[in-house]
Amino acid sequence: MDLIEFWKRSRETIDDLVSKFVDGVKEWEIMEMSKYVMKDGKRFRGTLVFLFNEALGGNEKDAYNAALATEILHSASLALDDIVDYDVTRRGMRSAWAIYTNRRVIFVSNFLIPTALKMISEYGKEALDISVDLWKDTAAGALKDIYGNNQEYLLTIELKTASLFKLPTMLASFSSRRTDNLDHLMEAGKYLGMVYQIIDDYVDCVKLDPSNLGGSARQLFELTSGRVESYVKIEYSKLKEKYLLNINSIQVNDEYMDLLKALPDFLGAGLLSEAGIKNKILLDFV
Repeated sequence: MDLIEFWKRSRETIDDLVSKFVDGVKEWEIMEMSKYVMKDGKRFRGTLVFLFNEALGGNEKDAYNAALATEILHSASLALDDIVDYDVTRRGMRSAWAIYTNRRVIFVSNFLIPTALKMISEYGKEALDISVDLWKDTAAGALKDIYGNNQEYLLTIELKTASLFKLPTMLASFSSRRTDNLDHLMEAGKYLGMVYQIIDDYVDCVKLDPSNLGGSARQLFELTSGRVESYVKIEYSKLKEKYLLNINSIQVNDEYMDLLKALPDFLGAGLLSEAGIKNKILLDFV
């Protein structure tokens, strides 16, 4: 099985978990908004829970709540980001706040976040404590995304994006009962998340007019005086190397090692291909 096959299989499972979750919400208005906020995601982060859980020898069903909670937190963070950034579209559709108003989306996010954390609490106090800290890091990253300076670019993307990549790799250590690998798993998640964000920011710098850049993409453009490509190549290589160093330090089932090692390029290629610039730069990265 390759990563695309694993992702497609996992996405179907996660979509089913999401559907059952929102259908189980008793308040119809919260159910309606929750369904909209969580619809049609790529489910990358939930897939990471399943992939690392299975690589560590865990049972898929033991990771259901971890994957679902990860997707709930990610979806809530995107809904809130759209309000802050005044983004009226998300995944080719109108953003949740543009339909339901920002007040109502904030309220439903305040329902979703503790609900997800309650699911995580089933894996124990340590898993919950780490998850709370990661959510706090995400909030700090959102502030740096708006108000931070370009000299803190790498810290910005670590906090705002990598925190919610560390979450699934961390939870996989608890769902698989392999917490002996916790530190390396969280480091792997961090570098994978930074890889994802630096490519995402590169895409924005290539596709958008500089005057329209915001957040970490604007920081990247300013940091490099617009010459983003060479900087991104160098940092991508460094981040990928650090990711692989941590992966190689984890004892996993042999059949999954190649999948785990391929993740940075898989995510990077996906972002570049989606933006229509795959053939321009991908070979330089991989």
